[in-house]
Amino acid sequence: MVAPPTNGTEDEPRGLRRFETGALFGLAGGMAGLVLPITVNLFAFYYPVGIFTFGTTLVALTTIFVLAGAILLAISLILYRLGFGALRRFDRWFFGASILCNIGSIGLLLIIIPMALALYSTPSMVQCLRGAPSHTLSCLGTIQPLFADAVILGFWLAWLGGLGIVVGLELGGRRYREPRLFGGGSAYALLLLVLIAPFVALLFPIGGWQYPLLTVPLLALLAPALVYAGSHRLLRSRNVA
Repeated sequence: MVAPPTNGTEDEPRGLRRFETGALFGLAGGMAGLVLPITVNLFAFYYPVGIFTFGTTLVALTTIFVLAGAILLAISLILYRLGFGALRRFDRWFFGASILCNIGSIGLLLIIIPMALALYSTPSMVQCLRGAPSHTLSCLGTIQPLFADAVILGFWLAWLGGLGIVVGLELGGRRYREPRLFGGGSAYALLLLVLIAPFVALLFPIGGWQYPLLTVPLLALLAPALVYAGSHRLLRSRNVA
């Protein structure tokens, strides 16, 4: 049976619901993949006690957090992409945001695979790192030469996916005149800028890269929280005309 044609009135609430759900997965992914690893490692660096000392447990814990976060963020990207896809009939730029989110999903997959395999090589990673997180990529390369290259490529592809979220949310904020969507897009944009410095520090020895990390937990929670609040408000008010 052929479904009756629609005039697009169902596309907007569908897109907003996907924004809302994508924001929830983004909140969980940001907590698992960014907030917890950074907090645990900073605590281990400044207050090395108990399990928060450099060793097999800490490296394995960090790897699990990053792996779980990458999976949750990949789901979030897919949901955002579906949301932008539902709205692209109203603005062709939503299609560009969807493409960037697809690229980001591939990037996160390239991060997930090496992180999963690195769990089996935790003792080797500990011996190689020797308490220096800046050696992470080179140590991954010693385990498997393609690991480091996959993570580097995956990061930049995921970064482009984040840019797609920024573009789509700014378009959504303009369409619905919802300041929370604008705010969420801006917070995601700041997060993307902040993440560049510590990642570049894994490739080249630069100083001061630890300081931008202090803003990552706040931005990683603030961005999806604003998107969820804005989408939820629009859905409740049915302001989708």
